[in-house]
Amino acid sequence: MFIPPPVGSLLGGGSVRVAKKKISGTDEKALVGNINRLNAAAGTAGERPYVVSAVSRVTGVSERELQAQQDVLRLRFGELCAINAIARGDSNKVQEIATQRSKGRSWTELAQSNGTSIATVVKTAQNANDMTITNYSNSKERAKGGQRKMQEMGIRSAPRPQDG
Repeated sequence: MFIPPPVGSLLGGGSVRVAKKKISGTDEKALVGNINRLNAAAGTAGERPYVVSAVSRVTGVSERELQAQQDVLRLRFGELCAINAIARGDSNKVQEIATQRSKGRSWTELAQSNGTSIATVVKTAQNANDMTITNYSNSKERAKGGQRKMQEMGIRSAPRPQDG
């Protein structure tokens, strides 16, 4: 979403990712919605590191392991988030769950057959999506915030000395 600068303001406009209406529910539809949002965010070069970090934090799987899983399984990070939430830290189950999913088993069936609820998997994916949005937006604000804060306080940056 582009935000125009206020008229007569020293503040410039900019872009920031704004969360669409939060996907509510604890069913497969809610899970798929959160998976799609994670995949969309990971598809942009700027947000991808934040997605990997968020999925790692909510699933307890290292970023390096997630990258390795993606290389082997050829899945996107939204699916890897759900699969690792179902596997609950058991790296041996990840391949098995991915294979079962590719054969048409639903997320709900996979969760239940591995002793977890679909609501838990939805919450994990939702947390990863929320964390991605927050961390990405905060990073963008920090990157442009220092100069803007100085301008708001009326402090002008000193001119650079000329090389002699």
